[in-house]
Amino acid sequence: MLLKSLYRFCSLKRYNFQDILMLQRFSQEESKNLNLKQEVLYFYFHSKKVFFKGEGTVLELQQAIKKQIDDVKSVGVFQQTTNDEQIEYASSTPMQLVLAEDMILRLNQTERYIILNKVDNPPVIDLIDNYPITQHALHENFQEIDVPQRTKVVLSNFIQKLLSEIEKHKELTYDKDLILLIIKKVIMKLGIYSQAQKQIIEDQISFLECKQNRLAHLKDSIIKELEMKEQTTLYQIYFYILMQIAFTQYGTYVVWGWDVMEPVTFMLGVTDMIIAYQFWMKTTKAYTFGNVLQNAVNKHLNKKLSEQFNYAEELNDVNRMIEYLKFKQMVYSSDIYEVISVIEGAIEEKQAKLQAQEEEEQ
Repeated sequence: MLLKSLYRFCSLKRYNFQDILMLQRFSQEESKNLNLKQEVLYFYFHSKKVFFKGEGTVLELQQAIKKQIDDVKSVGVFQQTTNDEQIEYASSTPMQLVLAEDMILRLNQTERYIILNKVDNPPVIDLIDNYPITQHALHENFQEIDVPQRTKVVLSNFIQKLLSEIEKHKELTYDKDLILLIIKKVIMKLGIYSQAQKQIIEDQISFLECKQNRLAHLKDSIIKELEMKEQTTLYQIYFYILMQIAFTQYGTYVVWGWDVMEPVTFMLGVTDMIIAYQFWMKTTKAYTFGNVLQNAVNKHLNKKLSEQFNYAEELNDVNRMIEYLKFKQMVYSSDIYEVISVIEGAIEEKQAKLQAQEEEEQ
């Protein structure tokens, strides 16, 4: 298990989890080709795809993992919280509820794996007391405003939490002071939660960057190994050149003479040109010793990397997760007052443009 041993170095450093995995979904076209009648999700576990139903229960997920991963006797599914306390989902919990956020798998009571769920979607600040307002619906209301993506996400989350707090106290009579008090409470609550989340995200990014570096190190070590092996290709070229020189010299001055060897040397030169031209046509690179060696290495590199796991897909997943977590980190690092100021500036700018257009039309 090359992949497992490769990442053990990262998990042993200081993290309380073994790996971070990315939950993936089939596209509509893939679902149609596979004739899937309900949503099926999967994640890579040490280069092996683990499938489960998106509309089932936690019990079905646990059974699917035990069936598809060797040596797994017990599976716990937990909510990712901002403290050491772990909230385990009951076996009867619908997966739709679990998939509303990232989750943690605990295998055999010892190994913990973080499953990132919304890598391909804009992140939202999910507090534990979720309010049944579609968070992305608020986010979509800001699409027409020309501000950065993270600004829209932060403000939509702030409004969602503010509406949640107002709904909790709907029996009260609202005035300016009460509204300000609720706003301060929401900002404080978001601030405390965001600080805790930033630390979690920093650890996850650090772990994934370690994975990224280990993958790069693996690739470099395989390239060096292949370069050593492919030195024989250069030796063959050296031998071919030396044999040409020896043959032309021996044939010219010992056996036949220049009258016979002249057309032979011409044909040898043409053959060298054909080989060089064929190399350039295939690689669009000059026919040099270095390029010949690099081409030979690249020819076997992908095959060597894919012997144990899909290197390109693994690296792509790691890069996507890092990009997602860094965006999420920016969301949690944003100051709500700064965000509101940016939104106000964008709205004023848009209003000024609309006013200018109206004046031109008049």
